[in-house]
Amino acid sequence: MARLLTADEIRQLPRTSIVWIEFYNAEEGEATSLMASMKCADGTLVSEDTCVYEDFEEDMKPQADGWWRFWNGEPTKQEREETPWRS
Repeated sequence: MARLLTADEIRQLPRTSIVWIEFYNAEEGEATSLMASMKCADGTLVSEDTCVYEDFEEDMKPQADGWWRFWNGEPTKQEREETPWRS
């Protein structure tokens, strides 16, 4: 069962851990992407499309265009729908 990670939990993960990143598109009013990322030795996450995530607290905050949430495993559609977006 997948669950959301906090920024501190992400920082504590060992190198090469896989974290699933989901993006909520504020303009469309829904989650529009879900992709795997890998924890790097420098503490950042690099996603499948080579985006780098390093300021996890900021990424998790609602912004004009949207925000992200980070999962410890690939969530099912039901888990994604039933888990509220933190703000």
